[in-house]
Amino acid sequence: MGEEKPKAFRVVVAGGGIAGLAMSHALQLAKIDHVVLEAYPEIVSHVGASIGLWPNGIRVLDQMGCWEDIKSHCGPMNNSYNRLPDATVTSVGRLADMIKDRHGYDFVVLERRHVVDALYNNLPDKSYVLTNKKVQNVIQTTDGVRVETEDNATYEGDIVVGCDGVNSLVRDFMWESANKAVPGSISAAEKSSLATTYSCLIGFAPEMAGIGMGDCQTVHNQGFSFLIITQPGRTFFFVFIKLPKVVRWPNRFRYTAEDADREAAKLMDLPVTESVMFGEIWKRRLRGQLIPLEEVVFDHWHHNRIAILGDSAHKLTINLAFGGNSALESTAALVNLLNKELKAHPDQKMSQQTISAIFEEYQELRKPRMKQVLNLAYQLTRLQAWDGPLMKMIQRFVIPWVGDQRVADHFALLVKGGVKLDYVPLPPHVKGSIEFEDLRTETEGKALLQDKVTRVRTKKWRVSLAPLALVAASMVFLGTFARFLPFTAYAADTEHGGSL
Repeated sequence: MGEEKPKAFRVVVAGGGIAGLAMSHALQLAKIDHVVLEAYPEIVSHVGASIGLWPNGIRVLDQMGCWEDIKSHCGPMNNSYNRLPDATVTSVGRLADMIKDRHGYDFVVLERRHVVDALYNNLPDKSYVLTNKKVQNVIQTTDGVRVETEDNATYEGDIVVGCDGVNSLVRDFMWESANKAVPGSISAAEKSSLATTYSCLIGFAPEMAGIGMGDCQTVHNQGFSFLIITQPGRTFFFVFIKLPKVVRWPNRFRYTAEDADREAAKLMDLPVTESVMFGEIWKRRLRGQLIPLEEVVFDHWHHNRIAILGDSAHKLTINLAFGGNSALESTAALVNLLNKELKAHPDQKMSQQTISAIFEEYQELRKPRMKQVLNLAYQLTRLQAWDGPLMKMIQRFVIPWVGDQRVADHFALLVKGGVKLDYVPLPPHVKGSIEFEDLRTETEGKALLQDKVTRVRTKKWRVSLAPLALVAASMVFLGTFARFLPFTAYAADTEHGGSL
């Protein structure tokens, strides 16, 4: 009598936001069994205000069949203005055009709910996603996991993936499990590396006369900054405000509507363009709230059968608009690894050792990149808010001297390293001037099989002097000023994921 085939591998996903829905897409496309547990009563909600999507995130959404729906809610991005506190324009650029020229996909800003709608509505099978399922407990056994929810239901699987946000309950269970197994493995220093230095007034109002459609306005002030972005029917606003002191986990802010009104009252008469004051936008807001802006890349993203993903593992300030894009990349990275193993050994039950190895590879693939992203977001927040004399000098004089083309090149270094699903073809799209690194690797791999010598010789002649000059100039600048910049402390501290 033949051996009984092992039960199908199953993933329990906690959280049905952008990361959780993206996980369901990726797992369904890989034909991996799973369940998504969402605490709220509905998936398509009005939680959150806006989201920015970069080409690296968009191409994952394109693979999932969501981009066309999302694109229908976006108008083209036009001029990007930098302004002094009195709204005097210091520079105007077309950064969005430069991004599209380099990568083929746009940079877009839209209501977050439209992205959630597209992810949910385009799921091949919505029955994998359950609502009103708030996770209450995670129990690990020798051969699986059990997740208990507040409605007294239990969901079994082989692994749990926490997509439940910056205040992740799954992460708490992971920390507890790790410290039970090896006392001190998750240190107090790592936990408290989750820091809040800025808060943000965020929301949107209707279209406003005096602000160009598709334009982006960055208004620099001492210790705070305005960011105003317009799209058809919407004026999105962000006010990044430095706090009097840094607040660290487990302490966190819980702002009320009264807190938001109180903060907005201080800013009502400040201009955001030549003819519009922030108070006009706030008074006409359709949605507005005050939120904390946490910053962290944790050192440990997994233990035994639990892994964390998205904001539960890496949380950024929102100036760079890279948070949702990073969650999409992390989803692709993790499911790529699971799919590879399951396809290689379809008739074997995945061991704890193999699961741990996959989780470790996922962490080591994503963590260095997320530290780079965090560092850039960290810098941008403080540059825009003139956080100290040096930051003000760099924003006022160095960045305009560098120019938008080189700024776009700097962003391109980040975008081109994005991760996609490696088992799903990319839909046809316009090619940019800069190829994504994974596509270049695939192309070079094919060329190597055909003619290794020719490929190596050709590659030598692809090197142009302009990028080398830019790198040299950057090295000189960083070598001169790095020890004075506050964000370099973040980059240098790798022991606990980069604590402030």
